[in-house]
Amino acid sequence: MQYGIALAYDPVRRKCDLAFDGQGFALDATLLTPVLISLGCDRRAHPDDVLPDAVTNDYAPQRLNARRGTPLDALDRTGQLFGSRWWLLLRRKQTEDTRRLKESATAEALGWVKQPVTITVRWVRLNVLGTLIQIGAMTLNLTAPVG
Repeated sequence: MQYGIALAYDPVRRKCDLAFDGQGFALDATLLTPVLISLGCDRRAHPDDVLPDAVTNDYAPQRLNARRGTPLDALDRTGQLFGSRWWLLLRRKQTEDTRRLKESATAEALGWVKQPVTITVRWVRLNVLGTLIQIGAMTLNLTAPVG
């Protein structure tokens, strides 16, 4: 069993942070932390993906990072991309296409998992997508605004 530093997910703030056990960093031997990292990092957009308007950051003009990606991509010798394309949903509308994109982006991000993964994506309220991920005994329920 391998251990790594654990992440804790705060569903109210919809953010992750390092977990502490009272004496130091908490350790995690489950798939929760790697799943959260996979979903939280920006995967490079496909050439045919429709990019959100004015996607930029404080460090580079839009044209230099429009398709994003993570530095972890450079570390994989096989050319596998890391992260999820959830960021492409930033300016999408509440449609079935958007729901399907979230579902396929989730499956793509978790393609490395060696166990059966069940992903359910549904509209939980106006412009908010809920994503339920089940891997073995682990269940992760995430919500995120769209549009």
